[in-house]
Amino acid sequence: MLDKLPRFADGYAMPRSHALDRDELLARQSFQLELVERLRGLEDPSDIMATASRMLGESIGVRRCGYAEVAADGNTVRIESDWAAPGVATMAGTVLQTAAFGTALLEELRAGGTSVVDDCATDPRTAPYASAWQAIDAGALIVCPLLREERLSSVLFVHADPRTWSEAEIARAEDVALRAAETVDRARAEAALKASELRYRSLFNSIDAGFCVIEVKFGDGGEPADYRFLEVNKAFPAYTGIRDATGRWMREIAPDHEQHWFDVYGAVAKSGVPARFELPARALGDRWYMVHAYRVDDPALHHVAILFTDLTQRRKTERALEESREELELAARAAQLGRFDFRPQEGTLRWDARCKALFGLGPDAPITYADSFLAGLHPEDRERADRAVAASLDPRGNHRYDIEYRTIGIEDGIERHIEAHGLVFFDGVLPTRLIGTVQDVTERRRADALLAETEERLRMAGMATNDAVWDWNFRSGLVEWNAALERAYGHRPEQVEPSGQWWLDHIHPEDRQRIDASIHRVIDGRETVWTDEYRFCRADGGYADVLDRGYVIRDADGAATRMVGAMLDVSVQKSLERQLREQNVGLEAEVATTAADLGRVEDALRQAQKMEAVGQLTGGLAHDFNNLLAGISGALEMMQLRIGQGRVGDLERYATAAQGAVRRAAALTHRLLAFSRRQTLDPRPTDANRLVTGIEELVRSTAGPGIEVEIVGQAGLWTTMVDPNQLENALLNLCINARDAMPDGGRITIETANTWLDDQAGRERGLAAGQYISLCVTDTGTGMTEEVAERAFDPFFTTKPIGEGTGLGLSMIYGFARQSGGQVRIQTDLGHGTTMCIYLPRHLGAAEDAVPLASAGIAEPRGASGRTILVVDDEPTVRMLATEVVGELGHAVLEAGDGTSALAILEGGARIDLLVTDVGLPGGMNGRQLADRARVLLPGLKVVFITGYAESAVIGGQQLGGDMALITKPFAMDTLAARVTALLG
Repeated sequence: MLDKLPRFADGYAMPRSHALDRDELLARQSFQLELVERLRGLEDPSDIMATASRMLGESIGVRRCGYAEVAADGNTVRIESDWAAPGVATMAGTVLQTAAFGTALLEELRAGGTSVVDDCATDPRTAPYASAWQAIDAGALIVCPLLREERLSSVLFVHADPRTWSEAEIARAEDVALRAAETVDRARAEAALKASELRYRSLFNSIDAGFCVIEVKFGDGGEPADYRFLEVNKAFPAYTGIRDATGRWMREIAPDHEQHWFDVYGAVAKSGVPARFELPARALGDRWYMVHAYRVDDPALHHVAILFTDLTQRRKTERALEESREELELAARAAQLGRFDFRPQEGTLRWDARCKALFGLGPDAPITYADSFLAGLHPEDRERADRAVAASLDPRGNHRYDIEYRTIGIEDGIERHIEAHGLVFFDGVLPTRLIGTVQDVTERRRADALLAETEERLRMAGMATNDAVWDWNFRSGLVEWNAALERAYGHRPEQVEPSGQWWLDHIHPEDRQRIDASIHRVIDGRETVWTDEYRFCRADGGYADVLDRGYVIRDADGAATRMVGAMLDVSVQKSLERQLREQNVGLEAEVATTAADLGRVEDALRQAQKMEAVGQLTGGLAHDFNNLLAGISGALEMMQLRIGQGRVGDLERYATAAQGAVRRAAALTHRLLAFSRRQTLDPRPTDANRLVTGIEELVRSTAGPGIEVEIVGQAGLWTTMVDPNQLENALLNLCINARDAMPDGGRITIETANTWLDDQAGRERGLAAGQYISLCVTDTGTGMTEEVAERAFDPFFTTKPIGEGTGLGLSMIYGFARQSGGQVRIQTDLGHGTTMCIYLPRHLGAAEDAVPLASAGIAEPRGASGRTILVVDDEPTVRMLATEVVGELGHAVLEAGDGTSALAILEGGARIDLLVTDVGLPGGMNGRQLADRARVLLPGLKVVFITGYAESAVIGGQQLGGDMALITKPFAMDTLAARVTALLG
């Protein structure tokens, strides 16, 4: 059966039309939906084919169903995947020869038609090859072609016992073939796309250069105004110093960035002409860059890709080289150095007048390598000097030219000793220049000769000393000893072998290898003096303690030729040292006792630091307690007033408010007592989030109204094993330091987090790799210099004036963290703030329960009729009571909990006759600032200030006008009523 099918654009055969009734159409649609659902999410082609085969085979009840790949030459078919009914063998991996099955079906499939055979034994297309079909258990079959680029690439096959295939079964097979093929191709395309993206991303981030894509923004006049970073590679921050650049504008990152950068990128974005250039970027750390910029994407988007490298070091090197040349010129003149410049690729050699004189030539003599340099060398040194030049020009060498040789003046015949030093410059592996200096060292060599004579005289003098003097000639291998060897150690000259091995054999076995290594380290290196101690065997078999010293003598090339030394018997001194060590045992016991005393002193210092922190807390706590006392006092007065009026319905409300204030005062007292308690470390499983929440009110009190306090606790924070009281102490001290760093106000953020430290991160923080919690206190204050940050943890180091700090706070926090198995680290930016992080190890266990403090229930204040008065206080109890008092006077009341809310009411156009405000308001605007703003909006507005601080803190050294009044917490309610009445008249 051959059906010619139309094709999709991608080459797949489109399922033919089948005459199906309504139920069959519904079943077909249902199967197609289920097939799509089952194939959704599969990415592996093998999984897709296996799933499709199973669904098809099970739904139409056949023996086998699967997919096969057709070889490009059409001679073989390989079964890639199949589903087989129970009892039927799989054919996956089998390769079949197409010739064994005839060509009729193959031609149908190549033409794009589905081949359907009801009985392979009788169908004229398959009957001649019945044995081949029988061998693969195919009595009947359906084969659907899958073509790519007009070539039969694969097929879906269905094998069954002889049967008459229905139109619905044929349609289902074609549906499965098409859907599975589409899914496989999509999966392969997605995999290829991911691989391509991965290769691009890998290349993007692996190049050793900065790379980014920017979007250029133009002004109304078409001039380039700014650009922002759309994408940067990993090397970008290292090359620019810019972190988190993606999405940010350059004017924001570096406001002083030079205009020429914007002009160049704007020209590239508009014209599409690539640009290569070198320019400085002073705003990025005074760097120089070599840049290649070219337009990408749609020209209307103004996108520019930029590849750049940092030339800063090269520029510095060039500048340093120029300075070095100037310095060399001056030094050469001062030291009477001659200079040479050899260019091997050009074959030219240049000498200055001094260099020419050292080779016996006049200042105007022509110079060549062979006729001047080689010809002027001493015959015995000529070949060695020529080899040294060649070695310096070898790119595999050290590029240095260091040698000493003799010259015989070409014109004057004078023999001179010359010391030469030079440096080779390369273009890739090609040597381009050898430049250097020469110096006359003839007088130095004469002095060396005199020194040799002196050494010989000293050797003779050594024969009379009690030290065993030795002279080791490395060229002959012989060692000579003076007579003191026998006097000091008993070895008779005739019993001593004149070799270094004899000396080495007489060293104690435990010292021998060490001494052999140490003396050869000096001989084989470039050192001159050797000193060591060891035990040397006397002639009687006993060992003497010896201090041995040797001096290495080297030739002009630095090779060791001789070594002269002397062995001093120090046995008596060593005996005394051993006695001293025994006496040190008693001293160590005394040191241990002193250490215990020191520990007690440290405890006392820790308590002193806690008391210093308590003093820092006092101002804020006084304000909070005055607030609470004002609430309690006011509630009691209102209760007394209501009882006198017979209005007992509101008594519970005032009692609840007073009790809430009492509980909050108790909470502050509890925290203060816990903070100041003196005790040793008592580590317990601790929930740091709960601890931070518990001290939040103390921190806010201490920080004062001008500083915002933000708590950021990580959900699911791990437990840590730590002394909670000491941790509270540490956090409060950090918050006090943060407050002192923000004299003009700011924000303190306390943040907790779970932290995994790998080996590198652990080393950076001085910790072992593992799981930790971090507690970080961040301020927006002045920050620290690098020098201050390095000394911040030193005991007694402080930047505060004398009398305002002990310098122990951070030192004791550091000691507490280390004793708890953790660490403290500083991150600071001068002028922008500081972050102090305490790292503590994770504890695998639940935290101990804390006793929660009951919260006070504060009723909402209510308004009244009369003149309009605005009451502003962040303490709900005080605000409620003040509202009640004003209401009792017959005035309408508006309320606000902070300066921002109050200002919104004033700017909303409300008619306000009197402002009653607390001075210490949160949110960055205090009561005095609020009053000043309000009187601008409402000139002549009368104001009553309420404060728990000193009066000078309210008026700032100014006098209050006649339309202002001040009352101090705690205050009686009738006092407030009197002030309001007096101002309103």
